[in-house]
Amino acid sequence: MSEPTAYLTVPTTEGRVQQAYRALRILAEAQTVRLMVTPEPCALLLDELASACTALQSGSAGLTCVILDFGASPRQSEAGGLSGAGCRPGGGEAAKLRNEAERAAALVRAVPQPVLAVVRESLSEAASVLVRAADLVLVAREASFVAPVGGVRGPGRLSGEQAMRLGQATWLAPARQLDRKLEEVLALLRRSSATALRQAKTAVRLALRSLSPVEGLPSSPWLEPGSFSLPLPTEDEDEEARRLRESRARLEALRRVNSFYLSEVSRSVDAQEGLRAFLEKRAPRWQQQQE
Repeated sequence: MSEPTAYLTVPTTEGRVQQAYRALRILAEAQTVRLMVTPEPCALLLDELASACTALQSGSAGLTCVILDFGASPRQSEAGGLSGAGCRPGGGEAAKLRNEAERAAALVRAVPQPVLAVVRESLSEAASVLVRAADLVLVAREASFVAPVGGVRGPGRLSGEQAMRLGQATWLAPARQLDRKLEEVLALLRRSSATALRQAKTAVRLALRSLSPVEGLPSSPWLEPGSFSLPLPTEDEDEEARRLRESRARLEALRRVNSFYLSEVSRSVDAQEGLRAFLEKRAPRWQQQQE
């Protein structure tokens, strides 16, 4: 059996637990964790990615971002390349690979921090499923991945420029400038409160659970299928009934987010620090910067 090639150390109530991985490469950086994924992930890598995302659901309070980095980069070369032991690119039966990708994507969505996908080259369908589960997407102009396209039956392969134009990517940059753009994005996130970033993601989830999907628009990466709490439209619904249903959904979303703000956000240490820093006209000192 191959020796582990990467480790993820996770704090728990009983101390720090170190998890070992054979295919997944992990790089811990300032307030971030980078999970390096091949453009054609195999079943073993997808299984280990799911395990790492499960571990990140606890004991990662100081992180401002989790990065899914697809493709070769200087940092991946420093960490030992991309191909893990016992993992052939795209290896495994198609059905098994698809199931593993969907399971990993569900756990990517469940990571409490913002998840940033970095797309450096053309990705397989399995890797594309993971990209669509991320909250933020930075894509190289020359790269491509598979995503749903409004008005077209089934997913299609989008270039970086098409993904940006259709709302499937957050930032676009030439491949040679991708790492510079990535550092700009990470600098922006690192200046923010880790607590506020987690709470903002939670608030979005709460709101979207009250809103039905809009036909022709990309589905939300924060929401698992079938998680809507209000009735979906029926075939015989008229215009007045539709407006009433949508108004009730928006009110319910507002109620949930307002309740979360009053019970969680406004009571956090960083919320109080942000208010004090504003009144004292100074830069805030967030919790993760003091740990």
